Amino acid sequence: MTGRPFRTALIGFGWINAQVWLPRLLAHRNFEVVGVYDPALTARSLALTGPGAGGTAEPPGGAAGLPPDLIADRLEDLLARDLDLAVVGTPNHLHEQTAGAVLEAGVAALIEKPLCLSTEELRRLNARSWDTGAPFQISRPSTRRLDVDRLRSLVRQWCVGPVRVNAEWLRSSGVPRPGSWFTRRDQAGGGALLDLGWHLAEVAQGLLPDSRRTSLNAQLHCPNPELIRSGAGWRGDGPAPGAGPEGGVFDVEADGSLQAHYRDGSALTLRAAWATDVEVDTTRIEVHGTGVDGEECHLELVTTFGFSPHRVTHPVLRVRRGDRSSEWPVETVPGKEYDAQLDATLAMLRRNLPWRAELQRSAQVLSLLEDAYRVAGRPLVSDVPARPAGAVPC
Repeated sequence: MTGRPFRTALIGFGWINAQVWLPRLLAHRNFEVVGVYDPALTARSLALTGPGAGGTAEPPGGAAGLPPDLIADRLEDLLARDLDLAVVGTPNHLHEQTAGAVLEAGVAALIEKPLCLSTEELRRLNARSWDTGAPFQISRPSTRRLDVDRLRSLVRQWCVGPVRVNAEWLRSSGVPRPGSWFTRRDQAGGGALLDLGWHLAEVAQGLLPDSRRTSLNAQLHCPNPELIRSGAGWRGDGPAPGAGPEGGVFDVEADGSLQAHYRDGSALTLRAAWATDVEVDTTRIEVHGTGVDGEECHLELVTTFGFSPHRVTHPVLRVRRGDRSSEWPVETVPGKEYDAQLDATLAMLRRNLPWRAELQRSAQVLSLLEDAYRVAGRPLVSDVPARPAGAVPC
């Protein structure tokens, strides 16, 4: 395709698609948004305009402020709009089903994390991609941050042999919509370790010399009951509509961690938590290793991933080699990494990006987290029915 913007649709119209991807796509001259599909949008439009609506007309701009002609009633109708790209931002348990339909239609896909919930689901997506020739990628914004790129370059330049990586993302108050699909194991698969930990694992993987694991341990911690009645205020998240006084279903972990060792002697410790006692939401990535001269090498990035306004005030990258230390302020414009992701998606559509190599790295992240949840006794894909309102994974 040359000479016109890539015709793009959004599947799912939750926070990430509505607040992050839609404005970027609308502002980008190489993309044209031609459709949106979300059953909630269709239901809302029907409630406003259908029988029994008391004659209430659809408000200007349609449901959720979208032009009515953008909203598709069915996924099949959306896929029939001569699409080049679909951005999949559905609940986690629908990623494979939805992205599979997109690829089956010969349309490229950008899938929000997690890519899917098992290596078997990924295998099926890969098979559809090979059959139709349609490419797909997972959104990997954290790996495209300038501060992460600087850290990765320094580690590769200064550290030789095995390294120890400690990565954590701790929010002060950041549970996404308690009682919604985010906190339901049957729809999300997992909690904070999957939601925030995916970003950390993507970054950590780029810092480890050897991806072959030899051991893995993981821990998943129950949410404090108070979390069931709170949410990420900076996103406008209270309890999900209809969650009730008990806060709805909350049967995923609010705090999770893993420890992995690798064949070359490297080690990874990772922790992700939606709500802790930190004063501001903090992402910290440390790398310990040995320099070419045999001296100890220690690098530390302290910043805040994501969009929370409760951020580290002065993000910094610190480096110590032997007895020499230095530090640099780092650029952290919230959302800039998503601009970089959109550029990477454009490169995929133009066949200028080795997207299968990137996909292989994300497959390793999926394997790590899939194994971590299995080791912790709570597999991501499970036939266990949803727990009742207020349930916790204890």
